[in-house]
Amino acid sequence: MKKIRWNLAITVLLLAVTTIISFCFFHFGNKYTANITVLYTLALILIALKTSGYIYGIIASIFCVFAVNYFFSYPYFRLNFTLDGYPVTFALITGAVTTSLKQQQQAISEREKQLAEADKEKLRANLLRAVSHDLRTPLTSIIGSADSYLENREELSETECTELVSNIREDSEWLLNMVENLLTVTRINSSSADKVKKPA
Repeated sequence: MKKIRWNLAITVLLLAVTTIISFCFFHFGNKYTANITVLYTLALILIALKTSGYIYGIIASIFCVFAVNYFFSYPYFRLNFTLDGYPVTFALITGAVTTSLKQQQQAISEREKQLAEADKEKLRANLLRAVSHDLRTPLTSIIGSADSYLENREELSETECTELVSNIREDSEWLLNMVENLLTVTRINSSSADKVKKPA
């Protein structure tokens, strides 16, 4: 609702300002309708850039055609659609410009989303590689110490057995600590993503 009000306010404000400027330009300067048309075209472009959705550009285009016809074309303050060319041409040009700008904006927005998603995937892959490496190191050490203990238990002294078991315990604790840290980071990221998704 807030977005709709904002879009309407921008559309009305730009059309009102353009109409006032056009009156000043038309009555105190050159009474050439083409110059007024250029002003309204500029207003339409700004409306297309500042609002979301096609409806505001379409409404503004219709208003501009009627405004140029009613206020700035002879006979003044009367609608006269028997004039050749400009109302249709004006509507077509401004409609095409508005549509083109919207399509470009959507294409840019889509491209930005794709790039952001690609960066996210790349970061995920790099993180997974780093985590895999960090997990593999203590696991390899634990497996090696366990194998040494099981295969050479008869030949090892009490001190050597204790040292192997201590190494296994230390690496296991380090591994457990790392997994807990990863789970904490995952929970924080999940919580942050949920907050971003919630509407204001």
